[in-house]
Amino acid sequence: MEMGITLLWDKDTPFKQYLADRGFDCEVLTPKILAAPFFSWRARKLLIVPAGFGNAFYSGVLNDLRATSAFINNFVTVGGTLLVSGAFSGRDAYNWLPLKVNYVREVQRVTIERVKAHKTATIVETDECLCDGYFEEVEDGWDVILAVKGDAEKKAILAVSEYGAGEIIATTIHEYPSEQFIAYCSGR
Repeated sequence: MEMGITLLWDKDTPFKQYLADRGFDCEVLTPKILAAPFFSWRARKLLIVPAGFGNAFYSGVLNDLRATSAFINNFVTVGGTLLVSGAFSGRDAYNWLPLKVNYVREVQRVTIERVKAHKTATIVETDECLCDGYFEEVEDGWDVILAVKGDAEKKAILAVSEYGAGEIIATTIHEYPSEQFIAYCSGR
């Protein structure tokens, strides 16, 4: 069976059912499995780290993401797409990514401003969404696609980086992504 989408999580998640209900094949794997000698990246196009990954109440995957970051970065370098959602944590939960983003936890419903045209802007289908924070700083190499509308500081809520032959998408949006967005990211 071909699994184009992999959710990196430490237990079953309703996100899997959400994707299945929209016709996407996916599986849930713990990040530790990525380092196993029998693991294969074949047929995998999209890795998703769901919202809440940095909060120990919801998940214990953060340390595993840090430990397997080289494997994840290699996946992206050779053409895969990595979607990292909101950490829902006050600590530096994104320091395992190859490019720096500074995350601030601030749960709020926001109006979205499209800063730059990009297919990832279809992540939500409305002009408002729930975010668990924002990126106060993104390193060179990231393009800010969505920000909080009306905010003088342009608080980024979705940034994209081409990394090798692949793409890294970091977002603080705390909602399931649209079907159109998942289709784009998974190459469907």
